[in-house]
Amino acid sequence: MSIIKPIILITILLMGICQLYAQSSSTPIEVKRSLGVVFQQDGRNLTPRQLSSLMEKNDEAYREMKIARSNYSAASVFGFAGGFMVGWPIGAAIGGGDPSWAMAGIGAGLIAIDIPFNSAYSKHAQKAVIIYNERLKQSNKDQIDFGLGLTCSGIGLRITF
Repeated sequence: MSIIKPIILITILLMGICQLYAQSSSTPIEVKRSLGVVFQQDGRNLTPRQLSSLMEKNDEAYREMKIARSNYSAASVFGFAGGFMVGWPIGAAIGGGDPSWAMAGIGAGLIAIDIPFNSAYSKHAQKAVIIYNERLKQSNKDQIDFGLGLTCSGIGLRITF
């Protein structure tokens, strides 16, 4: 019997530290525009993969994010290939070699193809974030906060609507 009392006391103290939520709360995703579009949550930048994983439970936002990610993948391929094809001849020219300006021209064309894919990624990702944040606002309206802890008169239960 002597071991049960400390276990009960420790359990009550731990419950007083923890908070229980009717629904898990999450912070909205912010869209920051500077040279490009950056998505942030809690002050940290999110990658397209992280955005997708956040939106998996919201079907409509997840569908938009899947479209955005496919555009992002295409933009990455064209952008990388174009940047390489432009950078190689420039590096050769700086190094004193014989640059292939035709390769640089093709690379510039690939970079130009990259621009609409980047634009489509940005458009669909922003739409997915709007859908996600709207659903988040709706679900946070019904949030109930339960707290159990020590009060002046003993143990108390606090419910916040």
